[in-house]
Formats: sequence, structure tokens, C-alpha cells
Amino acid sequence: MLSHKFRHSTRYLTTKFFLISAGFVAPVLAQDYIAPPMVNIPAGSFMMGAEGGDPATLPIHKVTVDAFQMSKYAVTVAEFSKFAKDTGYTREATCNDYIDNEGLRGPTHIGSGRWDKHRHSYSEYQPVVCISWQDANAYADWLSQKTGQQYRLPTEQEWEYAAKANTTTRYFWGDDPNMTQACSYGNFADYTGEYTNNTLHGLSNVGWIGHLNCDDGEAYNAIVGLYRPNPFGLFDMLGNVSELVNACYNENGYQVEGKESDDLNSCEFLVHRGGNWHYPADPSSTRNRYKREGWNVGTDIGFRLAIGGHGNVIEASAIEFETKLKQAQSEHLANRPELLPAPQSVQLAPLKNGEFTLSWQPSSDASVTSYEIYRSKSGYAHFYSGYFQKHYDKLKTVPANKHTANVKLPQKGGSFRVVAISENQTSLPSEKAIHFVQPSDVTLPGRIKMQDAIALENIPLYHFSAKDDKPESYILFKTNKDSDKSAVTATFKVDVKKSGWYQLNYRGNTFHKGEFFRLWQGNSLAGVIDYDAEIDDKTSDRHKVYLQQGKHELQLSVLREKFDRWGLAWLEFTELKS
Repeated sequence: MLSHKFRHSTRYLTTKFFLISAGFVAPVLAQDYIAPPMVNIPAGSFMMGAEGGDPATLPIHKVTVDAFQMSKYAVTVAEFSKFAKDTGYTREATCNDYIDNEGLRGPTHIGSGRWDKHRHSYSEYQPVVCISWQDANAYADWLSQKTGQQYRLPTEQEWEYAAKANTTTRYFWGDDPNMTQACSYGNFADYTGEYTNNTLHGLSNVGWIGHLNCDDGEAYNAIVGLYRPNPFGLFDMLGNVSELVNACYNENGYQVEGKESDDLNSCEFLVHRGGNWHYPADPSSTRNRYKREGWNVGTDIGFRLAIGGHGNVIEASAIEFETKLKQAQSEHLANRPELLPAPQSVQLAPLKNGEFTLSWQPSSDASVTSYEIYRSKSGYAHFYSGYFQKHYDKLKTVPANKHTANVKLPQKGGSFRVVAISENQTSLPSEKAIHFVQPSDVTLPGRIKMQDAIALENIPLYHFSAKDDKPESYILFKTNKDSDKSAVTATFKVDVKKSGWYQLNYRGNTFHKGEFFRLWQGNSLAGVIDYDAEIDDKTSDRHKVYLQQGKHELQLSVLREKFDRWGLAWLEFTELKS
């Protein structure tokens, strides 16, 4: 566990030398700390919070913030190492840095990392992680003693004000609806992260937490300051590592009139903001929680510092730090490999007898030596989530000067993906070229299985092979983030034998009591189905829907308003006798 040996240093300088004006840097007598480069944040007002989604971001309310300073970057390993050396700070190597084909482990997992060495370490100019809220405050107190400046963690109001920087869009760079711009402004789950996880762990974020439609060049924790700053000149306010702030967390929202946030030393959950490398970009208003006791530290949370008021004095150690940081950035970028582009415009043209011509746009990358063609193991594979090689077998390899191939599919249909190959690496798989053979209409009364879907929107289909006494199964499964309000739909073709009321039972679950999903026949609402964990388990016999006779498309829709993990395996309709 945590062991601090705070030796109040006798090396504290009562006289320090500062850079007073441009062009003059006085010598530093002792270099036992690094003063962080700071940015003056003007006083102002903004609307804090966000509508819908996470209740923790409500109510939207006006906040006025006094002038303050915020550190330009998250605190780095280089800075924190001065504190560790001076105070004898140690922490056992239990940091949660573990990742495999099931993803990053949760906050109770015991890993093997430490603040100065973990699985994602490569530079002392990465943000320091594997530390707690208590550690961050101890560092701020130590640096305050060293410098005479009152460093602290920012308040949550200061953090959101600084992150938004007088913008009102979802992100400080805009709304970015297609998630193609975020990679210029931060380190998130992206193409490089997807490729690295595919290669090292057989892990994919597709159909799980997702990734951006762009490439930021970094898979895990990155050196600070690699991306464009926000309008206040602050780097990595969104992405890279989430940042601890001095605020208590309440899942029911902001306690605008209360004093909940005053007692920081007793609240169960604390707040961290900004998102991190493991997830796609979250809006500037998104909140996350960190349990004061009982949760392990991880490689996805760090911190930055604040000071009340404005200042115009820059310490020489801050100048030296930025000089070395820029050198570390340049060296890293010069040696960082570029991702091989995935093949584009992949198409499937039918010939005869299950034969097709598969074609794609030739790569403009001269290093491509060949293309690998993968064929699905199932006619449903284009619906599946996860690492593509679990669902596709390599069919053939063609040379780089070819961009077509003749291929075959079984009667049940299927899909293809193409991967570019060079001497040093492969690309991510292309988008799918699909020949989908729709399943037969489902007769009702009867059971609709999730693999009967003819279309899925914003949700994958999970396949589980038969194992021991469990038969083969398919489920729709979704992890819904706090900030994600995208509607999920699954469409089925049904043949209803008789108009009337039907009893609906289902196999599924969700984190939340109340409305679960809706059923639609065309534009007519057939029923609103809720969930109660104590009642609903396949045969609750309490849900009723009205269906019209005939062949129709029946659509299931789900819209979650807060964090959730939900799943559905089947729906069963039984005619109710009048």
C-alpha cells in the first residue's frame, strides 16, 4: 500500500531566481523541483453541465469563475520524480495496467505497474499515472512549499470552464459528429489504438466501446502536448489521461444549493474529468468518478495543477522543462511509425453460382507488397463485434499490383474484408463487402431470435458457440456510455397470423429499472416494454403488445439516457385469448 516519507526538505530555497522578462534567465541555484508552465485563465461565466445523457451532469447552471492559472500540461513523470526523490514517496507496484483480449480491467484489478514504470511507459514526459487523489494533493502541497506558490488541484468548475474555453459545442474544437477531427486535438481510442490492440492482444473496440474515425498516432499514454491546444492554450484537456479535480461526485447531479463538494475529505467518490486514451472522445461536460478508498490506481488517470489569481513570472525550471519536452516530442514523432492505410472502396459484384468479383481501390502507399483477403465464417459475421480474425478466415493473398479477386460464398451468404500488407506491418481490415441473405420471415405467435435480424443499427450481434451443456446462442449487447445517446434499432421481418394482443416474454437485462425497449410495426407503436430485475426473467407474463395481421417489419428500439450495459437474446410472442 501507499507509504509516504515526507521529509521537509532543508534544501528549500528562500531566494529563487525567475525569468522576469523575455531574454533574461537567471541561474538556478538548486534544481530539486520543476515549476510547471502555467496559463492565465481569465475570469468569466459559463453554463456548466449538459442536457440528457448522464444525470450527474444536471442541472445545467450558470457558474462564474474568478481569474486563475492552470498548468499548460498534465503533471509528468519527470516532475513527479522530483517529489518522489525529495520526500521518499513510494507506492507498491499494484497499478492496474493490465490489458488483454477482454480489454482494460476495472478499478479493483491488481496489476503490476507503478507511477515510474508500467506497461505503457516510454518517456518521462508522459503524464504521471498510477497515483491517487491523495497523492496528487500531496504533490501540490510539496510543490507549494518548494516554490512559495499555492498550487492545488483545480475545482471542477475551474476545470470545465478551462476545458470549454468559451466554446459551447460538444468539444472545444466543435461538435465533430463523425468523430474525424478529434485526433488533431487529443489522444483517444483511434485507428492506432485499434491496430495495436488487434496486434498485441487480439482485442477490438469495434462493437464494444468503439473508436474514432481517425488516427491520432498513439495507442496508450502519450507524451504531453503532442496535439493542438484549446483556445486558452491548454494541452490535452480532453484525452490522453483523465484528470483528478477537487470535487465530490454525486450520480444524481450537481448539488447547486448544497454543500456536498465542501467536504472533500469524506465523500465516497471524487471526480476526474477529460476522458483518456482508452475511450473515444467525451464531451467537455462529461464527469467520471474515482472511489476514495477500495479502488486501485490505474494508467488512465493523472492530474494537472491550478493557482488562484494571475501571474506573469516564469521560473527558469519551467523554461528548461518545456525545452526538454519539445525535444522529447520531436524525437518521438520522428521515430513514430505511421499506420498502413486500410484498403478503401471494397465492393462485391455477383457473377453466378455463388461466385463474386471482389474489388478495392489500390493503395497509394508504396510500401504495400500484397493484400490478404478474408472470408467470413458465418453469414452474420458483418453484424459481429470484436477482433475480425475471430469471425473471418484468410482466403488468399494477392500481389500489390492486383486489386480484384474472384471469390465464392455459400448459399447462406457472407462477407469479405481486405488487409494491406507491407514488410513491416499490416493495415487494419477494410470495411466489409457484404452479400447478405435475409433469413425467412418469423412466424408469430412464436419466438424471434436476435440472429433473425435483417438490419442492426448502433449495436453488434454477439455469437457464443455451444459449450458443455449450453447451446449455441446469439445476443444483442451494448455498453452505453454516460455521454452516448445514440438510438439502437434491430429490424425483423415477421408474419403475424392474426391481429390482436400478444403476451411478450423476453430474455434480457439492463442495469436500470423502467423502460427497456419499444416495439414498432412500421410507424405504429406496438408496445413499450420495461424491466425489473426482480420480476423479468424469461417468463414474467406481464408485457403485452398489439400486432396487426400480415407480413411486416417489426423494429425494436432502445435509447438509454445514462451508463448501461444491456443485452437481449430473444422475444417470444403468445396469443392472448379474448
